[in-house]
Amino acid sequence: MRKIKLFTPYVSWQAIFNTVRVLRSGQIAEGPEVKKFEQEFAKKFGFERVLAVNSGTSALELAYELAGIKEGDEVITPVLTCTATNIPLFRRKAKIIFADTDYDLNVDIEDVKRKITPNTKAIVFVHFGGNNRGLKELLEIAKSKNIILIEDAAQVVGSDYWGKADFTCVSLQAIKTLTSGDGGMLICKNEEFHNKGKRLRWFGYDREQKQKLGDTDLLEAGYKYHMNDVSAAIGRGNLAVVDKIIAHRKKLMEVYKKHNAITGIWFCSVLVKDRKGLMKFLKDKGIDTGVHHYRNDQYTLFGGRQKLKKMDEIENHYMLLPMHHKVSLADAEKICDLIKQYEKI
Repeated sequence: MRKIKLFTPYVSWQAIFNTVRVLRSGQIAEGPEVKKFEQEFAKKFGFERVLAVNSGTSALELAYELAGIKEGDEVITPVLTCTATNIPLFRRKAKIIFADTDYDLNVDIEDVKRKITPNTKAIVFVHFGGNNRGLKELLEIAKSKNIILIEDAAQVVGSDYWGKADFTCVSLQAIKTLTSGDGGMLICKNEEFHNKGKRLRWFGYDREQKQKLGDTDLLEAGYKYHMNDVSAAIGRGNLAVVDKIIAHRKKLMEVYKKHNAITGIWFCSVLVKDRKGLMKFLKDKGIDTGVHHYRNDQYTLFGGRQKLKKMDEIENHYMLLPMHHKVSLADAEKICDLIKQYEKI
């Protein structure tokens, strides 16, 4: 029986060739490959200022640092997201305000509005599965109230609307639409923040100046968040064929959408009555499904469960469906038909 995995990394032949070339070059730390990847990524997706880092989480850490989020600052963030969205806020001792989720698994905009106070420093918008619904509304709200907006765009590459906030954080982790093995991008609207982020990603040094002049003075404490040339080589190779990857995913989205699934560029999901039973039923048919991300307020780290109406309703009913280059359109139709079949039992 053929098995369909929930996630499968896409690695192009160009990525393999690039990686071998870099490994044999003698230059595998951050170097020319990273700079080329930044330039090509920026050109491809229409951004002016892009910083390559070693993970999407590092991009979030840098964004929160550049945004000036400090102890006691209120930050409104979705309750349903990868914990990587909120762990850096916890470390900064920010006051995390969880907003409810909506039925498409993106944040509930009305709940965000209710939770804005004069002390709100920032709002984090998560493109859950690559879904961009709600971003336009939050851009308007943040602008009108002079609140910093940060996009957790870890899952968004290939979507039609993203990179509009003050800071946008992209993940290039192994199973993302575009992967560099592991890595990320930080997109800054402001040039000053971009330049500071460039320093902070490598201890606080201006790397180019240090390479030219030798040791230079440190004025701020940075991190070790830079990308290396091996990761950049993988990313550049996959970026060269990303249109093909995205086009197939969009075709799969149309199939799933036709069957009333919740569609995003990275994964599609459904709300079902008996998640546990359906997941076993599909597994027996060779189809892998999952949940992947959970409500963050269930973790002791974040203070325990809160009453969030819609999240409470759907937390045991959403389920992710396979959507990648090894899933055919016929596979997607079959998966949807099997779900309908089980739901009628």
